[in-house]
Amino acid sequence: MSTSSTNGFRRLRFTDGDGTSYERIFSAEYNGRDLGTDTFVTEGTHYEYTIVGDDDLTLRTMRSEGGRRGGVIGPRDDHVVFWLTKGLLEMHFADRSRIIEPGSAYIASASEAYRFESADTVYNGLHLSDAFLRSVGDELGYRLPSGPLLFDQQDEAVAQREPLRRLVQDLAPALLDDRVVGPMRTALNRRLATVVLDTFPVRDRGDDIPVANRLRDAIRYVEAHAADRPSVPEIAAACGLSQRGLQDVFARTLGTTPNRFLRDHRLDCVRRALLHAAGDDGVTPIARQWGFTNPGRFAAAYRERFGEDPAATLRASRAAQPETGRSSWRVRRAVAHIERHVDAELTVEQIAAAAGVRPRRLQQLFQEECGQSPMAYVRALRSAARRNTRAGIGGRA
Repeated sequence: MSTSSTNGFRRLRFTDGDGTSYERIFSAEYNGRDLGTDTFVTEGTHYEYTIVGDDDLTLRTMRSEGGRRGGVIGPRDDHVVFWLTKGLLEMHFADRSRIIEPGSAYIASASEAYRFESADTVYNGLHLSDAFLRSVGDELGYRLPSGPLLFDQQDEAVAQREPLRRLVQDLAPALLDDRVVGPMRTALNRRLATVVLDTFPVRDRGDDIPVANRLRDAIRYVEAHAADRPSVPEIAAACGLSQRGLQDVFARTLGTTPNRFLRDHRLDCVRRALLHAAGDDGVTPIARQWGFTNPGRFAAAYRERFGEDPAATLRASRAAQPETGRSSWRVRRAVAHIERHVDAELTVEQIAAAAGVRPRRLQQLFQEECGQSPMAYVRALRSAARRNTRAGIGGRA
């Protein structure tokens, strides 16, 4: 184990290679219970666990390969938000069990104990102290329970936009820099804590509705009424926020304004329609269906969002022969890369690079042509492989 500490900032690294036992991770950072019998790592497992941050917030990564690991994590002082980028994680709480796969962020509340088991996983996590999260909630004027602070998972309408993961990626260079300390680090920590409170609903608040649910309702209202081009007051009224409150939550959580979010969603709808256009309909009639009446402004906005003219999208769609189920060549290239490397660690960035597009563009193409995200396709392929293996079908040489 190696450590360093400067002005409240610490950096720790636990590995099997330097003789640090797996139990040491639990006793040092997790308050693990029943370590003698419940914590285990199978022979041949290689692991590396890193921690970077201060007492309020830390970024953490666990890479475990070549075996299985598990244990019990008891009630602790911090809430854990994490993503898997590889493998499966089983979590067993007192009242429920979950199997976590690579994809959306998952939260484990500080007061809840759970048993876990995993194999060949890569985990990226964000640990926020309960006291710090409560202090940010108080500053925002949120009504938090006086008892345990318990969170529900993100609604799919919010989770698919990955607001927290995008913010972590933006702030990571500063958060990993040991020169960023004191008020500067606290300000970064507060931005992340705010998005956690904005996107994960807090339980046990009586009749009070969490902002996370109001954001969900705003997104769903926009999606349902996009063609009608609802105004900001209409969106705010639909989700129970003031206009200022709506503007604030969109800015700090999604990094945009309600109007820009609405416009981008309408552009997405136009693109989807172009990709599935039937007959001889051109771009203009489809654009008008979604409220774009100025062809020049529409074309400029479309190019800004998708990197190509709408007419080019329509031509590519017809060339892809959707009636035969034939997908575009970039999606086919991405699928081929996934199938070749399905057993390796895959990220959207790697798949996008193999397909020759930006990650965001790849996400759009998969949703439009496959009805799912690239990582959902990866998970489905791996699940099918596991089912075949259990059934004695196929297998890899």
